[in-house]
Amino acid sequence: MTVDRAWQIEFDEAVIAGAPGSSLARILARPGGREIWEGAAEDARRTLAPAAAWDFFPVAEIRHEQVVLSGGARLRGGPIAEVVAGAEELAVAVCTVGDRITERVREHQRSRRLLRGLLLDELGSWAVDTVRQQLCRRLQQEAEASGARTSTSLSPGESEWPVDDQPVLFSLLDTAGIGVTLSPTLLMIPVKSISLILGRGRGPLGREGGSNCDFCVMRERCTYRRRREAPQERGTP
Repeated sequence: MTVDRAWQIEFDEAVIAGAPGSSLARILARPGGREIWEGAAEDARRTLAPAAAWDFFPVAEIRHEQVVLSGGARLRGGPIAEVVAGAEELAVAVCTVGDRITERVREHQRSRRLLRGLLLDELGSWAVDTVRQQLCRRLQQEAEASGARTSTSLSPGESEWPVDDQPVLFSLLDTAGIGVTLSPTLLMIPVKSISLILGRGRGPLGREGGSNCDFCVMRERCTYRRRREAPQERGTP
């Protein structure tokens, strides 16, 4: 298993403020809005603890809408079998930005600094998604360097793939090293955490390119999807 904490997270005011669904533009238009933004951004920089853990597992077979790994673990539901079809290995990963940022959000809520807490919560979601995107790009680049290909990534609960398989993913990875656990209700703690899978193989895979957003049940009305794509549209690496 690989663990990495060297993820670069930047908060571009123009990108965030100009993205549909972001509260930043509205906050900046209010008296004292810039102070709220600067305070939330500084809070995020001080409290973020980005980390990711991942490993690869050989695929034994894909049948009956199930992905069966060589150790016997089975993943089922949603589009996973279609997306990773043809994969020889399955990457399983968990990304997080730690719990301090959520604790800071709660402090703002208790002190009635609601806008700062709201914005900081959004920045936490942005940050953990940034870790996920950077990890997926890294795995794709490593695969290409070895002559392999990667599938689109999928995350339980964010697509038509339900969260029921979360215990399977957590049984495959020792996430204690990055401080992430799974509650009995299948909630990841810290809450600013994301699990994901993607397939890797030398031949064509079921779905390549795109993102997990392509399989989300809210994809046609989700403003966050456009917000996460904004950096790429503006040419950000």
